[in-house]
Amino acid sequence: MQFARLIPEQGLGAVTANKLYLSAMLSNSKNIKEASIRHMVMLIISALLVLLVWRLNSTWSPDMRLWKAFGGASFALLWFTLFIGPAAKLWNGLTRLVSWRRESGIWLAVIVLVHGFLILNGWVRWGFLEFFGYQYVPEIDTYLRFEPGFGLANLMGLVALIFALLLAATSFNKAVNFLGASSWKWLHMLAYSIFYLSAIHVVYFAFIHFSPSPYRVIAGLPTEYAVNPLRYLYLGAIISVFVAQVAAYFKTVRTQRKSDWD
Repeated sequence: MQFARLIPEQGLGAVTANKLYLSAMLSNSKNIKEASIRHMVMLIISALLVLLVWRLNSTWSPDMRLWKAFGGASFALLWFTLFIGPAAKLWNGLTRLVSWRRESGIWLAVIVLVHGFLILNGWVRWGFLEFFGYQYVPEIDTYLRFEPGFGLANLMGLVALIFALLLAATSFNKAVNFLGASSWKWLHMLAYSIFYLSAIHVVYFAFIHFSPSPYRVIAGLPTEYAVNPLRYLYLGAIISVFVAQVAAYFKTVRTQRKSDWD
């Protein structure tokens, strides 16, 4: 998933600007060797992130710890993919990192796919209604809704996963050439949707889901869980992307207005 970056088009026709953008976007894939090295680097970074989050969640059960490890690592890659674009508009020194968004987006999709599989296979056990927060009650032989927030957060995570896989599948040169620069850029604006859907998903599970609730008391489930050690880091990451996007937007507007007056 190559995070779509808007470029100033003042003084350029739309076709010319799109050609320049397309050329810049493809610059990081000039040969197979370079691409292989970049993906190897991103694979190592992804593995280290999974290991780091796994170690930080040492107080959780082994299965929950593994789910959180892949979820946290995927969110870190997503943060980089969305933050580096607007940040590079604010600080030119970060521009050299922008081309890594393609690799980070692809590995984000891989890591979050593993996270999704672990949740479906280990938590809800492929149950459709369980995925949306329903539980079977044998006394009345039916399903009742116990955790509405759980279902909504899972739905947002699922949609974000589907979008991430779609963008990863179109993050290759043939897809760009087939779709065209304008259509490709439009499609990859879904990266914003992925981030904010994931942000709600993360905030729910980091701050809300494991807090005491009447259902847990009635069902005899634990009401006290270990605090997520990364919850405020997640919150800071979400805020940083929003602030960077807003600041980059106003800088672009100011630059455009100054260019129009000159």
